Amino acid sequence: MIDENMIEMIRKAAPCMEREGRLTNEVLQYIYDKGLFKLFLPEETGGNMQPLPEALKIFEEAARADGSFGWLVQIGSGAGFFAVTMEPDEVREHFTARDFYIAGSDRPGGTARKVDDGYIVNGTWPFSSGSDHASLFTATCRIKSGDQDNGKLYAFAFTPDQVTIERDWDAFGMRATGSHTIRVEDAFVPASRRFDVTRPHFYFDDPVYHYPFRAFATANIASTAIGVARHFFEAAREHIESKKDAWGKAGSSRYGHAVEVLEKNEAAFLEARKDFYHSVEKSWKAHVSRTADAADMTDISMQSKIAARAGIRGVQNLYSYFGMDIVMRHHPLNRIYRDLLTASQHALLVDSEGELEGYQRK
Repeated sequence: MIDENMIEMIRKAAPCMEREGRLTNEVLQYIYDKGLFKLFLPEETGGNMQPLPEALKIFEEAARADGSFGWLVQIGSGAGFFAVTMEPDEVREHFTARDFYIAGSDRPGGTARKVDDGYIVNGTWPFSSGSDHASLFTATCRIKSGDQDNGKLYAFAFTPDQVTIERDWDAFGMRATGSHTIRVEDAFVPASRRFDVTRPHFYFDDPVYHYPFRAFATANIASTAIGVARHFFEAAREHIESKKDAWGKAGSSRYGHAVEVLEKNEAAFLEARKDFYHSVEKSWKAHVSRTADAADMTDISMQSKIAARAGIRGVQNLYSYFGMDIVMRHHPLNRIYRDLLTASQHALLVDSEGELEGYQRK
């Protein structure tokens, strides 16, 4: 689905995308042609549905091409999960478009006041990846009403004309994701565009929609980090080879040592990657056969964090051997490094409670 010719095209566009803070039109058209934002949408809605393990490999290859590209492919497809929570007519209207893409946030940054036939919504939500090319926006609000829904959290869908984009994404990495803040002021949203992602209705069905959402989201993000790390190791190998003569002068052992550091750290990373996919395949088979349990999902979370950490550790170990050549922002290794560290800061990959230490001792 993502061949080497396409990877070359995307990588050539990467410096421009980073400068502009968004994907180029050529790259977007490629995504639309291949249905890469629709990997979790059923065919009846114009989708390109994939089993979870296959989709994760596509996300990895996309991120191996370029971090921002891979992030948006993963985020865009992940929004297909909403197809089972929104009203079917709304799904048919919005999800079937060739340029379908949902940008949004699950942070409770808004309020929704109940009125006849819908809600008046106000709010501000940060980190809405892909906001520049979104065909629909979603965000979480707290209900303000005099009935049993007062104070509850629900998600709402907005059309682009209802949304103001505050172009404030100025991050260390993943700069082409356009993960800006979005703002809505006194927008009327019909009741049919209110939904609850914690209570899917399964109007459209597929095994992936029944997979526990937290494990699903964690695996998606981990596969993206894995792809970025793979790209770094590949680019690092090319960089080391380009320096072979210079680093070998006057009997220096720098070249041989750099190769040794690369091979050692890449091997550890690839082992963690293998364990991650083993956990994914195991959980998916158990899920499809309806024998999955909580331990399977815990493994997904832990192996996702372990693989991301192995990638970061290996990349940082290598980075320190390359000297001044790669400190400039425009250098490919600099960009890949920044993308990896940014992607891995997602809350689902951060071991904020020290869970990994206990898990790895088992």
